[in-house]
Amino acid sequence: MNTQLIGSQAVKLLSKLTGQDLTVNDITPQVVFMTDLIALLKGVIHADAKVSEDEIAHFKATLGRIGLTNKQTVEIAKLLLSGIQKYKLHSTIDDFLILLVPLSEAEKLLLFGLGYRMAIADSSLDVSESKYLRDLGKRLEIESRYLDVLESSFAGESYNNKDFQEVCDLVDPARFHDLGTVFVNAADDLLSALNKLVKTEIKEPQSEASPTDSVSGEYQKLQGFQLQKQSLLKRIDHLSELIDGGIKDSFLPVTFRDEIQAIKDKLESQRFRVAVIGDFSQGKSTLLNALLGEEIQPVRAIPCSGTLSVLKYGDRKRVVCRYRDGNEQEIPIEDYQKKAAISKEAALNNRSEELLNSNIAEIVFEHPNLLLCRNGVEIVDSPGLNEHPDRTRVTEELLEETDAILFMTNANKLLTQGERDIITRIREREGDRPLENLFLVVNFMDNLDSDEDREDVQIAANSIIKDGSVTGKDRIHFVSAKAALKATLSNTSNEYLVSFQNFTHTLESFLTDERGSVILQSTTQKLNELTHDCVNELNTATESINTNLAASYEEEILEQIGEASGRFVTIRKMVEYLRSRTTELALTSWSEYKQELKNQVLAGNKDWKTEHNPLFSRDALIQDYVNQFSSILQKKTTDWATSNLSNITNPKFVLLDAGIKEELDALNASFANLDQNIGTNFGDSFRPAFNSFNASYVNIALPAAGGVVGAGGAAAAFFMIPALALGPAIIIGVTAAALLTGGTLMAAIADTYYQIANQVCESGFQEFDKSEDDIRRKIEEFISDLFMERAEAAGNLIKQVISECENRLELEEIKQQEKGDRLRSLISSKKQEFENTLRR
Repeated sequence: MNTQLIGSQAVKLLSKLTGQDLTVNDITPQVVFMTDLIALLKGVIHADAKVSEDEIAHFKATLGRIGLTNKQTVEIAKLLLSGIQKYKLHSTIDDFLILLVPLSEAEKLLLFGLGYRMAIADSSLDVSESKYLRDLGKRLEIESRYLDVLESSFAGESYNNKDFQEVCDLVDPARFHDLGTVFVNAADDLLSALNKLVKTEIKEPQSEASPTDSVSGEYQKLQGFQLQKQSLLKRIDHLSELIDGGIKDSFLPVTFRDEIQAIKDKLESQRFRVAVIGDFSQGKSTLLNALLGEEIQPVRAIPCSGTLSVLKYGDRKRVVCRYRDGNEQEIPIEDYQKKAAISKEAALNNRSEELLNSNIAEIVFEHPNLLLCRNGVEIVDSPGLNEHPDRTRVTEELLEETDAILFMTNANKLLTQGERDIITRIREREGDRPLENLFLVVNFMDNLDSDEDREDVQIAANSIIKDGSVTGKDRIHFVSAKAALKATLSNTSNEYLVSFQNFTHTLESFLTDERGSVILQSTTQKLNELTHDCVNELNTATESINTNLAASYEEEILEQIGEASGRFVTIRKMVEYLRSRTTELALTSWSEYKQELKNQVLAGNKDWKTEHNPLFSRDALIQDYVNQFSSILQKKTTDWATSNLSNITNPKFVLLDAGIKEELDALNASFANLDQNIGTNFGDSFRPAFNSFNASYVNIALPAAGGVVGAGGAAAAFFMIPALALGPAIIIGVTAAALLTGGTLMAAIADTYYQIANQVCESGFQEFDKSEDDIRRKIEEFISDLFMERAEAAGNLIKQVISECENRLELEEIKQQEKGDRLRSLISSKKQEFENTLRR
């Protein structure tokens, strides 16, 4: 606000309105804005010569939301309300302009935004209300395109999306922090209202119409979430600037910079991840094409998807192959479908080795015009389930970092036993509780001929809700992806396109309301906690200025810094020694256990059960034994991780935690002595952190049965993956060849079963042995990570201690230069800035 434009005329006018003898010092930006807001809202209310109860209620609610609640502002508001009503300032335009001219462009836009919101309080924007705002805006030289956006958005009509974003940027609450809470609250109120009215870009000319718009709708909620996310990122940037200033002035520890950056990095990298899964030929790729509005994914009536395909937003079209060795390569767009699919010959002949031998980990397709992806959604097209154990495993693992699962099933053969088994395994990964993020998408509804068939399918589909497998609102949808895609591409409509759009709207609501809101709330909570920490640090800095530290004590504080560094060196040595010893014991244990494991499996394979006869279904028998071999192997390795590995690591962690606690207790006692000698209060600052740190380590060191490596299951899943990927197809081939050449089938049937079991074990262990180096490396990495977490946590605490000591020394030097008063004023100002961010 240009306060130089608040001259004698403004003082005289405000004195008249309030009935008080005011001076120029009484006319603050808050008083001017409050007067303008009350007058503008009154002008809108009276523009159509009708005053409704809804308008009166909205008027009071607006004044309440912007913070006119404390005694002083309430009294001023009462005087202004009476004076504006008495002298009809809202209709005396020349007088009104005296108080409107000092406002900046952003402040004017903020005021008019609240005016337009007032105009729809009675559910419609009257022509006279629009004319009042337009005429006044023209006198103030507000850009007409901004008024177009405000009027259209609140009236529920189309508008220019680029202009809308500019308006949101201009009324962002961060712009008004220096002007006080009235401005900040008003901006926050308006921006929240605008975010709820988000619409897609309509008025801007398009060089090429995107079919995505007709399929996916406008994704208003997703766009609203992105705007809220951007607003939150602006708040993070503002808070980051305040923290940098506090660190520069030695009021805040440098660790706060890392904390705010970590919060920002996590929010910036946030994407909604949607996975499309199901058996082959259930229409996964067609559904994905319908979601995107383009025929991007390869579609066939036989197994098609050969690897994970990730579709995401990018500023240009491009395809990137990421390989299992960590390398990546950009390939031509036209090669995408070929790379993303297995060959037709391999699919027809069930040659799963083509997938096993592929060195492609995933294919990423970036696209600038896919509306769903443009609004922060990444879509994963997975290999078919139940086609092959390795493909199923890959798909199940990707679900761990997925926000929504679209589980495809066929209306003609709904929820086969294999599909139900997959859902059960997904539930088990989630702790055997009902799945909140799984959507059952029943495809091929257009193939059902009668209403009775449709009703039967709906009843059957709802069984997964009744049996507790899935929970949540609108988790089952009945679609025809093919019919929806066809309607989209031909720019027509049908019942399947409507049902598909209902499905996408439900998905959008889930992502924003159930996933997005948690992200925004969690981020806001972390920002609030960090802000409170900053305020507390500034309070400590203020107290330290009043501490009577003598310059001669500088040496003692420097010695304390040296001791803290030494303690950390000791802790690192303990960590390294115990890590090395634990790794050595674990690897020895693993080697012994592996041999014992082989003996146990060989000794027990005679008890393996099968329904197959070696004479008539040899391959099925071998596959059955391969599955039992893999299951036993997985259970045994998991047993080792949960029992042997825990028994090795737990005692070492108890020793390490005791050693760390001893070092921290000694450092805590040393600070207590320092406080007693020189009159400081380091102990008060560090004691809670030391005690909290020790308590957390005691809790970790004394776990329930299962140990530190509660770990067991997680550890097994982590480092045993290479060993369990044995490639049953390879074992089948090797075993079959051995049996044919050895004449096994001519022996007695009982011996044949036993010899086949032995051959499966021999072939399986040959594959298992190939991954030995990788397993040992994974064990070493797993143990190293656990120990380094302990060292890093202790290091961060000691780093904070050292930073605090250094800050105290710098503050003492400044204090000795007789700048105490200036520092107190500066800290108070900075504290106010931090506290202001909490009011947004």
